[in-house]
Amino acid sequence: MKTWIFICMSIAMLLWFLSTLRRKPSQKKGCIDAIIPAYNEGPCLAQSLDNLLRNPYFCRVICVNDGSTDNTEAVMAEVKRKWGDRFVAVTQKNTGKGGTLMNGLNYATCDQVFLSDADTYVPPDQDGMGYMLAEIERGADAVGGIPSTALKGAGLLPHIRATVKLPMIVMKRTLQQLLGGAPFIISGACGMFRTDVLRKFGFSDRTKVEDLDLTWTLVANGYRIRQANRCIVYPQECNSPREEWRRWRRWIVGYAVCMRLHKRLLFSRFGIFSIFPMLLVVIYGVGIYLTTWFNEFITTGPHGVVLAMFPLIWVGVVCVIGAFSAWFHRCWLLVPLAPLSVVYVLLAYAIWIIYGLIAFFTGREPQRDKPTRYSALVEASTAYSQPSVTGTEKLSEA
Repeated sequence: MKTWIFICMSIAMLLWFLSTLRRKPSQKKGCIDAIIPAYNEGPCLAQSLDNLLRNPYFCRVICVNDGSTDNTEAVMAEVKRKWGDRFVAVTQKNTGKGGTLMNGLNYATCDQVFLSDADTYVPPDQDGMGYMLAEIERGADAVGGIPSTALKGAGLLPHIRATVKLPMIVMKRTLQQLLGGAPFIISGACGMFRTDVLRKFGFSDRTKVEDLDLTWTLVANGYRIRQANRCIVYPQECNSPREEWRRWRRWIVGYAVCMRLHKRLLFSRFGIFSIFPMLLVVIYGVGIYLTTWFNEFITTGPHGVVLAMFPLIWVGVVCVIGAFSAWFHRCWLLVPLAPLSVVYVLLAYAIWIIYGLIAFFTGREPQRDKPTRYSALVEASTAYSQPSVTGTEKLSEA
């Protein structure tokens, strides 16, 4: 039943997506400031900043060093010497991601700001920023893009996740916008805001999922949130099961805490179509899995449980999704890996059972863990020539 519902939703989404292909990106260049928080991002920071500075849509790139203890500040100084006034380097004492972003906002001069992470590859030679900016020009106050997966140098887990990640994010957030009035979240890896709106509300450090908290705050205050599915960026994924567990725990616990913080939203249109469905899918999925596994174990034994995890229709569907992802990433290994995406489904269910329900009633979150950074996962583009910089630039501090 769940598989057939998914197939119908996918067909509807495909038809809607085809109807939006005529939309054009904005051609207004140099009108966006990018803000990048950096805490111990030395391995990947230089390439990431270089990609942003090569993007013609950005006026300036503002990088805020949140009290790093590695070579982040030295990397920023080198980027400053290379790019001059287009790069703003800020160093501060450690405050957390929310405070870091708000400090960077103090240096923004454009009407729009783009927020991303230091480990995220933002293609400098594509029109993703133009599609986000076009939504702002059509009246949106904030726009979310699609955080895909950087597979260069990645291990097995990122490849498994990449099999379904991009299509599922596009489908879920577009349906949330159509039915709930706004996408579930503007990802911290790819979000554009009107500067005045972000200054008015800003990020809070009351949760470890400040991007989700801000998105729901804007929705609650009547601001227009939109999704730009043709803006795709590539954040680094976790390569170890331990880091992946911690990251999903932070996301799911943060989601539960935000439900507690935004109770008034839960029974609104946004709550019914954008917030609750994700929780209901977990409840339904856990119930179906436990019932099916129990019956199979009683009737056919342990091998029946394994077979029940991979029903034929479901395997076919995820392989089709995996084929699309394989074409997009130019990595055909994703097709046979697609059925293993059930690992992430079970991971989410387990974390909800162990941590999510407790977080909803207590509001407690685990300490934020920082994943290991890999320099190979951010690839600099050579599509643009190096700028000509004259004079000696000093590192600005705050």
